[in-house]
Amino acid sequence: MNGLEAAIRNALERSDRTNAETRARIYQSARHALETGLQKQGITDPEIIAQQRHKLEATIHAIELEERGRLPAVESEVRRPLSGDLAAELSQHPAAPAVRAVREPAVPAVEPGPGERREGAAAASDFGDLRAERLHRGAESVDTSMDRNEIRTEATAMEVRPETPIHPRKKRRGLFARLFMLAVLLGAMGTGAWWVYTSGLMLSEAERDTSVPNPPPQAVEEDFSGTQEPKPLETRNGFSDEWIEIFEPKRIDVIRPRANAAVDVVTARDGTAMNVVSRSADADGNVEITVPTDALREMAGKTSTFALTVEASGDQPVQIAVECDFGRLGDCARHRFTVDTQKTDVLFRVTFDRSMAPATPGRLLLNAGLGGAGQGVNLYSVRLLPGQ
Repeated sequence: MNGLEAAIRNALERSDRTNAETRARIYQSARHALETGLQKQGITDPEIIAQQRHKLEATIHAIELEERGRLPAVESEVRRPLSGDLAAELSQHPAAPAVRAVREPAVPAVEPGPGERREGAAAASDFGDLRAERLHRGAESVDTSMDRNEIRTEATAMEVRPETPIHPRKKRRGLFARLFMLAVLLGAMGTGAWWVYTSGLMLSEAERDTSVPNPPPQAVEEDFSGTQEPKPLETRNGFSDEWIEIFEPKRIDVIRPRANAAVDVVTARDGTAMNVVSRSADADGNVEITVPTDALREMAGKTSTFALTVEASGDQPVQIAVECDFGRLGDCARHRFTVDTQKTDVLFRVTFDRSMAPATPGRLLLNAGLGGAGQGVNLYSVRLLPGQ
């Protein structure tokens, strides 16, 4: 309190110290300086704040007693009553023992009169840069050198009342901060919901199984006829009447070899066949099989199936390739097969979206030289199953 006490005394020296109202304004300025200094230093402990205020009130009380002692002896004996402002000021801030806690709201500054502006300005300048001393718990108590009897005599006029605590105002969050927190919360909830949905956490075990479902086995009338006698195959070696025969060995006119291919009618193990030999795997090693226009009309705008009955002419499997060239109707991709030494049927499907068939025959292109030059196959027949 040495700094505050010095500031109060300096302000009294530069002002009309005999005027009670002037002294009251100086004391009030000291109180404001103490509160400002405590706030700047960040002191929020109510006990320390109460000790500081109590020390200031004790200092003000001591200085006020000194100022009253400076008055003429006649005035000190007569004890004229204090003015209304000073009495109110001293009644609001009397000296008393230190009490627990408590801050009271800041008292507004007293507006000086027209003739007192210079004195008020001088008092304010003494407390403009004044800071409260930093204290810790267990700080030194108020100076006890003061005359206790004299303080007790003036206790009725200078009694310090307990101060009410001033709770620091909590900073309210801005609108942007609230919106940001809400957006983060909603985003987290949305992410969690999306994860639960995509991970299949809420699905049952049957719904989580993504494999192809296997239908339960069922017995129908077609599964078993009730007779132990084997059924005879249909005519034409298992092909129904719906199949159109495109080629057979006796029709040599529908087959034509190219430069690196050769054909010959032979007698194989299962009957007469057309031996096809390709000396190259390119287009020159192809054998052309003519497909009539009637068959092309049946294929227009449908998905049809070709079946070639073949076997390897030697003792090793042979790889063959089959292509088609049907003019305006279109062509098909190259199909590749491995032909074994036993008679077998190779099938492939072709689809044509065009509904108008060409007026000229088409061609199937067969090449038996994919596995090596000079290999061949025995061709027994070529059939067509038109689409629906």
